[in-house]
Amino acid sequence: MTAGVFIPGLLGNLAETPATREYPYAKAVIAKGFRGTPRMRTGLCVGCKACVRDCTSDAIEIVLKPPSPSDPLPEEGKKPAKKFQMILYLDRCIHCARCAEVCPKDAIYLDEEFEVANFTREALRLVFE
Repeated sequence: MTAGVFIPGLLGNLAETPATREYPYAKAVIAKGFRGTPRMRTGLCVGCKACVRDCTSDAIEIVLKPPSPSDPLPEEGKKPAKKFQMILYLDRCIHCARCAEVCPKDAIYLDEEFEVANFTREALRLVFE
């Protein structure tokens, strides 16, 4: 590279403001189509485990919750409503959105959260009841 090309570019860059943001003081703008952290709408889950089957990183568990003593008794001749719990391991999740795509009841959605770093693996384990 010759000095005739290098020096004008160098001087131009010295006069401009930095391209980086002062994160976390200046919050980042979330781009359209950003795939954030998976979340569960617990009342919609039917326990089909399509999300567990299609998760490429084995980051999801769906567990049947036993009925609690405080739950109301079912009506005569009806079965008690099943409730499911989703356990999401963020240390495994690759945020591919496949779980949300395959959920037949739209019980899983992706939010705009991207600040998920933590100091322990236990803190990266989310339980949705």
